[in-house]
Amino acid sequence: MSLFWSPSFNIRILSGLLAYACKSMRNCLCTNTCPIEALTPFFLDPERKKELDWGKRLKIINGIARGLQYLHEDSQLRIIHRDLKASNVLLDSDYTPKISDFGLARLFGADQSREVTNRVVGTYGYMAPEYAMRGHYSIKSDVFSFGILMLEFVTGRRSSGSYNFDESVDLLSLIWEHWSTGTISEIIDSSLRSHAPGDQMVKIFHIGLLCVQDNPADRPMMSTVNVMLSSNTVSLQSPSKPSFFITKSGTYSTPYSESSYPMASQSTAKSAMASPNEVSITELEPR
Repeated sequence: MSLFWSPSFNIRILSGLLAYACKSMRNCLCTNTCPIEALTPFFLDPERKKELDWGKRLKIINGIARGLQYLHEDSQLRIIHRDLKASNVLLDSDYTPKISDFGLARLFGADQSREVTNRVVGTYGYMAPEYAMRGHYSIKSDVFSFGILMLEFVTGRRSSGSYNFDESVDLLSLIWEHWSTGTISEIIDSSLRSHAPGDQMVKIFHIGLLCVQDNPADRPMMSTVNVMLSSNTVSLQSPSKPSFFITKSGTYSTPYSESSYPMASQSTAKSAMASPNEVSITELEPR
């Protein structure tokens, strides 16, 4: 068995990869442990959710954004996570977030902008449309997933839920309905409404919607997202209506622009491996 030290992931916002071991077909990753749990329980339990006041939520959002910028733009290795979601964000005792679970991650070359696969793996509700429907992934796929996380933070709702009697109405559709009618305050997490600055929460909605634009080219780079988050003087573009979501049952739906993303070929659709209930399905492939 060979053991290798890896300094490439030495950043506080990532769940630290200390070393990895290889023996025949069996591989092992050695990482730091985290004294608190994944982020997901804070969304599922109303009492636990109250622990995350606005200051803690902003800290987590900013931390994840810095971690993604490191992966995409600052690391020696350009890394696409491909499965960013609440359950893959760990919190330490100070509520500092750590991005974890790189089982689906892919390394990109310096001149590589995107890749195509016919084995779509990941978690419904966080997948970018071009990845879920055509197998195209890039750093902008992670930006889409981050946008979903931002919107979950400010609404206190999970992306995989349905929010009226029609099972096809998802979180993005609900948010856009309120954004476009000027009633966005109605879907802010009730535990935050009287304890957080309204302009800051509207700003998170705005940046989140920019991150989930249909066209990957219209989504900002994570370095730009970090500037948006840290500055009060940056002018934000107006977001377009998101036309893509995946319903709770795991079926594709494009209610506003059905031609924007033609469905993947039948062979690709059959090979899609993802779960609507935040459980990733990992298909091991050679890097």
